[in-house]
Parts: sequence; structure tokens; C-alpha cells
Amino acid sequence: MTAFNPYEAPKAPLYVAPTRVVLDGDCWREGSVLVVRAECKLPSRCIKCNAPALEPVKHRRYYWHTPAWYLLILLNLLIYAVVAAMVRKHTRVGAGLCERHLRRRRIGLGIAWASVPVGMALMFAGVDMERGWVILAGALIMLGLLIGGLGMARILTPSHIGPVYSRFKGCGSEFLATLPTYVGGR
Repeated sequence: MTAFNPYEAPKAPLYVAPTRVVLDGDCWREGSVLVVRAECKLPSRCIKCNAPALEPVKHRRYYWHTPAWYLLILLNLLIYAVVAAMVRKHTRVGAGLCERHLRRRRIGLGIAWASVPVGMALMFAGVDMERGWVILAGALIMLGLLIGGLGMARILTPSHIGPVYSRFKGCGSEFLATLPTYVGGR
């Protein structure tokens, strides 16, 4: 006969949390969004058209923060920049591009870099000629070319970066069609 011991540890079975679905691989699609694990390397195909990617595929660092932080721009641009640098999350993803899309990216980067001297030259010429519309045209051309060039050069756009999974926009539908569907949570 065993006596009751009030100081003995309980013998009840421990609570076992339900297990999550374990997904194979590093990348999935969720509609038109690419879902990846942190620090993953995507398949060696172009993420825009699904053609074979040029090797070596570069790992690029992507940053993201909650869009609500953009409200700080209304207060002060410098305050926003400091806060955004402190609260941003980052991940590295190796996304490949084919020769055609890599050339488009390089042209976009060239346009973005060339926009500054072209715009500045027009603005200085407007100051020399004492023409305000030339200064304004130079500023608008510089801003337009800079935005257009960076838009052409963009590879992926992060829509959420979490501790385990990250979501990106900007992949072509041909590439996304080859990936399995994501069935997990956030």
C-alpha cells in the first residue's frame, strides 16, 4: 500500500501543443505573393519569367517596417528616418534573374544614376539663364528619371518580413505557378 505524498510531483500527462504543419522547401506562393523562409535561396530560375537564371545568384538584403511608421514623415523626415532604421526588419533572399531581366535592371540603375547629373545640369543652366521654368524642368526630370529608373531596377518588394517567413511581391506569374501553395499561418 502506497501512502499519499502531498509533495510528490503530479503524474498527469503533460499538455502537448498541437503541431504545426511542417512545409517542405523554402518558398511557396500565396496568390500573387511569394512566401519564403528567412535566409533562403530561391530556385535557380528568373523570378520574372521563369527562364533559367544567370549564375551566380546574388543574395540581396531586403528591409521592411510596418507601414504605420510612414505617418512620422508628416512630423519630420529626419525623425522618420531614424525611427525606421531602428524598427526595420531584414532578411536575405537569393533571387535569380535571366539575362533579359538583368539587362533591364542594369538599364534602370543606369537611368537612376544618370538622372542626378542631368537634372543638376539643367537646374544650373536655368540659374545661369535666369529662367525659373528650366530649374523646375530640371528638378522634375531628375525626380522622374530617378523614380522610373529605380522602378525598373527593383527585383522584389517586401510586403511583410517576420521571424520565420517573409512575403514578397514582384514575382512573375510563370515563376509563381511552379511553386507549391502556402498552407501555413503568418
